[in-house]
Amino acid sequence: MDDMLYSIAQVSAITGIAKPTIRFWGKEFAEFLHPQRTEGNQRRFTRADVEIVERINRLIRQEGFTLEGARRKMQSDTIGETIATDPKLEELADAMSDYLLKRLLAKTDP
Repeated sequence: MDDMLYSIAQVSAITGIAKPTIRFWGKEFAEFLHPQRTEGNQRRFTRADVEIVERINRLIRQEGFTLEGARRKMQSDTIGETIATDPKLEELADAMSDYLLKRLLAKTDP
């Protein structure tokens, strides 16, 4: 397991994203981005944090999402991951999909 911690300068060098932008995204995406703090209150990022910064960058700068849109996309992806890892939720989601499909087909039958 990679337990190395990166400074904000290192994250900036790795990702090519300016330090002020990383700080801003840390506030805007606090639900997802959780850098640790040193005793001197400096941010320390895990590899997972760096991957989240890269994901935010991709959503906003490459895919054209707004900040709110990127936040919603990340929330929906998190919900999808939860469903995919919980067999009971996955079963419920499948049952609901089947039910809705049957209802839709029933409305379109003449």
